[in-house]
Amino acid sequence: MIFRTGDLKAPFEKFGRIKDVYIPLDFHTKESRGFGYVEYYNRDDAEAAYDSRKDILVLGKPVAIEFARGQRKSSREMRVNERHRRR
Repeated sequence: MIFRTGDLKAPFEKFGRIKDVYIPLDFHTKESRGFGYVEYYNRDDAEAAYDSRKDILVLGKPVAIEFARGQRKSSREMRVNERHRRR
């Protein structure tokens, strides 16, 4: 599934003000890896979205929602990780 930030942002905006939407791309193909991140300014808004997860559709399909663990990796970190995986 290829989707854009607007596709992911639209169904989540009703829960609160969104700080960032990030969709990781495959390093080689530059296509969506099939998941994304929505960051809210307010944790309560994120929890409201999580509580409503069964009702949220992206491009007409249900999505799995989890709270992210850790921080977003930089492009440099991703390249280093890719090199180590190929060994």
